[in-house]
Formats: sequence, C-alpha cells, structure tokens
Amino acid sequence: MVSLNSYQVKYDENKTKRLQEENQISICFATFDDTIGPVSAYQKNLEDRTASEVAVKVMIGSLSLHADDKQELCGESIIPFNKMNKIAFSYLFTIPAPKLRGGQRSCSLIVLMDTKEQLQMYRIAPLLSTQCKRISHLIRDKYVFGKSLPNVVRQKIDSLLDIKSFKIEIEEFYAARKITISKSKTKGSMQFLNKIVKKDLDKAILAILLGKPVVVTGDEVMTEIAIASLEIFSPHKELRKVFWTNQIVEADIIGTKKNLAKAYDDAIIVDLLKGKVSGGESNKFCKDLISDLKNLDEKQVEERVNEKIGEIITSATILAELAMRREVTKSEISAVAPQFNSEKMSIIIVIAKSMNPIFSKRIDALGPLIAREASTYDVFA
Repeated sequence: MVSLNSYQVKYDENKTKRLQEENQISICFATFDDTIGPVSAYQKNLEDRTASEVAVKVMIGSLSLHADDKQELCGESIIPFNKMNKIAFSYLFTIPAPKLRGGQRSCSLIVLMDTKEQLQMYRIAPLLSTQCKRISHLIRDKYVFGKSLPNVVRQKIDSLLDIKSFKIEIEEFYAARKITISKSKTKGSMQFLNKIVKKDLDKAILAILLGKPVVVTGDEVMTEIAIASLEIFSPHKELRKVFWTNQIVEADIIGTKKNLAKAYDDAIIVDLLKGKVSGGESNKFCKDLISDLKNLDEKQVEERVNEKIGEIITSATILAELAMRREVTKSEISAVAPQFNSEKMSIIIVIAKSMNPIFSKRIDALGPLIAREASTYDVFA
C-alpha cells in the first residue's frame, strides 16, 4: 500500500520533471552594463530576445528603487510577465567591480515559470531564495564582471532548474530539527475543523495566510489532524510544522500541551478541547471562505481554496509589479482596481510585501490607494 506521503513525493517529482520537459522552468543571470544597460549574461530555456526583455524589466524596476533609497540593493521579488504568460522569481545582489565607477555592479538571478504555476512559484520562493543566496556567493568569488561565466558558475546556476534536489535538501535540514515542510501524512479534513472548532476559525485561517504562528492544543492525535487540516489553507507556502512538542520551538504551526501554549505570546491559539480560537483578528474574507466550503467534499474543498487564494496571489503579484514602477498614474490604479477587493487588501499587502520585501515601502503606499478605488467597485459587485 502506497502512503499519502509517498504519493505526494512522487507527485512533486513528476510535476518537476514535467515542468522541465515542457521548458516551463527557465533561468536567467542578468547584469547591469553602464554602456548598454541591463543584459542577460547567461540563460537557459529562454530565447535571447526574451532573456533581454526579462533582464530589462527586473533590473530597471529594482535600480529605480536603488536610486530612491541610496542603499545597497539586495533582496528578492516575484514579478509577472503578463505578455509572456510567465511569472518570475528574482534575487538581486551586487558583485565587486573595482575597475568601474562605484566599485560594484548589480546582478540578478531569475527563475521563470508559466503564470498558471503561480501558486507553485510562491510556494517554492523561500527555497529559491536560499539557493540563489548560495549561488550569489559563488558568483562574487568566481565571476569577473564583463567576462564569460566560468563553467562552475554556469553549472550552479543550472541547478536552479532542479527544484526537487534543493527541496529535498531543505526538507532534510528541517527534519534534523524535528520540523517538517513536506505534505502531512495525516489526511486533513475541513469537516473535522468545522465540527471541532466552533468559534473564530477564521482567525486561524487568517494567521496562516499572513504568516503568523498558530499553536494547536488538545490531545496528540487530534492536534495532528487539525494541523493537517489547517495546512489546506496554505497552497502558496511551505509551512514549517511541529505536530507535537513539549518544548518551546519556532515554526508556523505547532502542536503542544495547553499549558505550554501560553509561552507563545504572539501566536494564535486553536484550543481543540474548548473548540475555539484565541488571539488574532476576525476577517470577512476568511469567514466567507469557510461558509463557501460547507457541503463540499475534500477534493472540492482543496480546489476552491486554491482558487480563492490563487486570486489573492494574483492581486499580490499585480500590486508588487506596480510597486516596481517609478511612477504609477491614477489611470493605472483605476485600470487594476476591478481585479481587487478592498476587504482582501490587508491580506494582499502582507503577502505582496513578504514576497517582495525590497518594495515594501511602495507596496504600503500603493495598497490603500488601490483599496479606495476598489471599494467603489465593491458597492456594485
């Protein structure tokens, strides 16, 4: 008999292989040349013209921020390329260029996938960040700006195509600390959550969406089922889970005894014995989502959650893309506003910032403007 976990691993492997075979995963190493501007110094599964367009959009948007903040540019972002039907993860960093003005040059490692894989892109973004950070150190050590890339650097950049290998590596890293980010072996159930947690379940779901810690208390078996069930609401993020512990740990969802839950000051507490959630905030989107999932079977629940959270991810990506622009006009805000919902905006802003931290200030400024415009459409929705 094949376990659910074995099935999930096999599914992930097949999906990664399919993405590679269909060239849905592409990579680009972009640099900024003072004479000709942003260029692709190396790419895989991308035509030269496309790679050049990707390099220009990523580097120009990021360098405009650099001009604003007068600080070294380093960080990550997720950027849509709507005309190409692509979504990109970009890791920005600088390398030494002692013979050139300023003594350094900006670079970016870019991974692209089809837009339809955007939930997958958000889910693996932290893993991409870890891998890109490692590769950036190698590039600093081995690459001379303006010269050809050494083979060892090319091979390391190519490794970004192999999502499976570094996903397993990260999973093993967490497993050594008794934390898992792989799919729960226990089957989650929305029906279980609705039956056990009678009050304020929306607060726990909101916490998961916003990346706030959730502590689940009850007996050990029920706690594991509850954690697997709450995991349903994170199709866009690999959750760090500790199913049961008698110690104070750091993770996204933690199962523990009730008396230990008090030690987590900022966590939202799901008390399975009392059937209620303590701490956190209520949220209309999450309440409506819970209501929407009633009377659906588990497969339908997963599909509906993916659909609704996918809409939020799309909005977060649009917001981040606007934040990359040096100027955003009122007409551009009006054009995107119908794709937003003012009640979701607080969630959208947090997710957009978490995946695009270098644009946080601009996202904070743009979010309320779009929310106000979106509210006029909400009235007629």
